[in-house]
Amino acid sequence: MNLSQLKNAVHKDERVKELRLRKDEVKIIVDVVIDHMLKGLLKYGILKLQGLFTLKIKKAKGRRISNPQTREHMYSKDYNKVGIEPSKQLREGLKNYNK
Repeated sequence: MNLSQLKNAVHKDERVKELRLRKDEVKIIVDVVIDHMLKGLLKYGILKLQGLFTLKIKKAKGRRISNPQTREHMYSKDYNKVGIEPSKQLREGLKNYNK
């Protein structure tokens, strides 16, 4: 599911229909929620969505790399990456997932 499909699915949800929100309003709400999730992850280094997953920013050490033409060895800089830890509900759902 991509972002536009998510926005359409949210708009078609019965709970949203009861609120009588227009499609453009739903798109703005989804964009704002995703924006705040990103800002929260970058500010606090962790984002927990109960029943779904936990995102954590982790520090990764630089690696030893070599130039293929000169065979000169160098080291890349340390960097940050995002780790994901699925919730128990998601892990159980993946066990029963048949595509």
